[in-house]
Amino acid sequence: MSKNIFEQALNDIPQDIQEEVSWNFDIIDQITAILKKKGMSQKDLAELLGKKESEISKWMRGTHNFTLSTIWLMQKTLGEKIIDTPRNLVKTQQEK
Repeated sequence: MSKNIFEQALNDIPQDIQEEVSWNFDIIDQITAILKKKGMSQKDLAELLGKKESEISKWMRGTHNFTLSTIWLMQKTLGEKIIDTPRNLVKTQQEK
């Protein structure tokens, strides 16, 4: 019975909100992959950004609304793209 209530609640969430949440998790997945590739933890990222580890942990739960400035700062700090823009995609294609 509770499963039906849960499924109904999920179905009641507007499609655009579902897509926004999914996009947010895509960003988190990208950050997580970069940290793993570099052998870094959330604590390491917090130290590099001058933030508390608890703040980074909140960001990585999926409920944080990242600003473009925050994403840019993380990209600059990590030296890796989190989000590609059309200009970056064209530049990458030209380099090939």
